[in-house]
Amino acid sequence: MRQRMAASLLAVLPTLAFAQTLAPKPSAVQYITVVATPSVASAAPGSAVTLWVDVTPKPGVHVYASDSQGTKPVALVLTPRAGVTAGKPKLPPAEMIKTVGTTETVAAYRKPFRIEQPVTIAPTAKAGEAVTIAGVVNYQACDDAVCYPPGAVPLSWTVTVK
Repeated sequence: MRQRMAASLLAVLPTLAFAQTLAPKPSAVQYITVVATPSVASAAPGSAVTLWVDVTPKPGVHVYASDSQGTKPVALVLTPRAGVTAGKPKLPPAEMIKTVGTTETVAAYRKPFRIEQPVTIAPTAKAGEAVTIAGVVNYQACDDAVCYPPGAVPLSWTVTVK
């Protein structure tokens, strides 16, 4: 009986770990690549760190920067974590482009861009502690002919407390 319960628990653990990230299931096909890096590898308790997300749309693809015509704008969403306080993410100005099938223009990114996410490490963080911050980049991509279903790319950063 105990072996069955243990086997059941082991089967459920990966699902629970995924659920705790608050991230939707990653899309099967990605139209962007992302690289997550912290501005520093280590930080003192109570200090500010910037989390960088370098986003590169695939050639011929753009991602929306604003919610227009029912599209999903690119957004960085962090999973809440004790000991980390998040500020407001900063995105660069987008370019105005014509949307698929209309003459309207919307804000979008066709070229690589960086999202900057400020966070503050709690003053109570212990030296040597590895602080891992998880999140997801949500987006909707289109090319000149079609808009694809919204996508999501999970990512994380680790900063060591000094």
